[in-house]
Parts: sequence; structure tokens; C-alpha cells
Amino acid sequence: MRHVVNNMVKLQEINSYQTGSGLWIHVRSLLPQDAPYLVDLFENMGSESRYNRFLQPLDQVDMDYVWTEAEQIAEKVATVSYGLVAFVDMPERDDVPVGAARYVELTTSRAEIAVSVRDDMQRKGIGTEMMRLLILHAKIRGIEQLVGTVQNSNAPMWAMLHKLNYRVEHQSEGSYSEIIIHLHESAHRREDYLDAAADYSPEPQLSW
Repeated sequence: MRHVVNNMVKLQEINSYQTGSGLWIHVRSLLPQDAPYLVDLFENMGSESRYNRFLQPLDQVDMDYVWTEAEQIAEKVATVSYGLVAFVDMPERDDVPVGAARYVELTTSRAEIAVSVRDDMQRKGIGTEMMRLLILHAKIRGIEQLVGTVQNSNAPMWAMLHKLNYRVEHQSEGSYSEIIIHLHESAHRREDYLDAAADYSPEPQLSW
């Protein structure tokens, strides 16, 4: 169950949730020592997923760089960010890390989001469920806007934004768009999303 401490949602233990696809996932807060899980996720992301994350090809990336980035991301949860990590029991082993989501506070009311799901577990509702939990925490923290960068070709991300049913502003910058999710405004028009997703099409990859 969720524990509310000092007006903050803390997933102190591993909690189980069923996604829209019927998959059971186990979710808990991202911890400073969780870099290995982030590296595991990266290693199970293909070329397209990595490009959506870093906005550049990373097929031949140095793993020392990956570890450094993962450690920095995990360590930030102790200061200016909050994150979640999701696990699934697979036939070969239990508690396999399949997704991560986080936000980094930019101001007292605005934060940057990042979501990633390993390739073989996409389109199962994992990213949508993690975003729902992340938004719950952000709203309790007083965050009013979540911002991020989305590849225009990232159809799963645009579909997930539609499922969340918040008003989304978007500004196209060539092959990607800068988005603003307004957490205190629901989407009043389906066109809010169709405008953004006109050329794309359905769970995300915003990233780690």
C-alpha cells in the first residue's frame, strides 16, 4: 500500500499493480543504489528506444559512460528528483527490472520527466501505470507542470499522453517536440492530442 509521509507519497515497499493489459508489475521508489537496474534497462533497449532517450544514436556507447549516467540519475533521488522502478516476474527469473520513471525538479512548480520501458515489455501498460504513479507523487509535491522532449516518431509516447487525460502543450522542434503536461488541467478536447500526434500514432520511452 502507499504510505504518505510529510505530504509526500513514498512507495516504501514493493507494491503490485495490474496494468491495463492485465500484466502485474511490482513498483517501488528508485533508490540511490539502483544504478544496476537502470543499466539493465539500457542493455535491453534497442537502437530506436535509445535514440528516443538520448536523441542520438547510441549503438556503440561506452558502458563506463552508461554506468556513470545511471549512478548520477539514481543518486539524484536523494536531493532534487523522485523516481520509480518497475519489476516483473519472468519465466527465467523473478523481479526483472522492466521500467523506470522519474522527474527532476526545475522549480518549485515545474519538473522534467523521463520514462523508459525495455523493448520486450512495451505496449503492456507499464509506462502508463508508472506515469500515473509519478504524477500522483508530483501533484502532492506541489508540481503543476511536467516537461519533457518527445521524438515526433515516438507513437507509444503520444498514445500514453492521451491515456493520461491532461492538457498537453507541444512545440515542434524539427524531429522532436517539447511538451508541457498541465497537472491541474484535464484535456477538454480530443484535438489537443490529435494535433500533437497527427503524424505518429500508441507507451513511452521518454527515458530513464
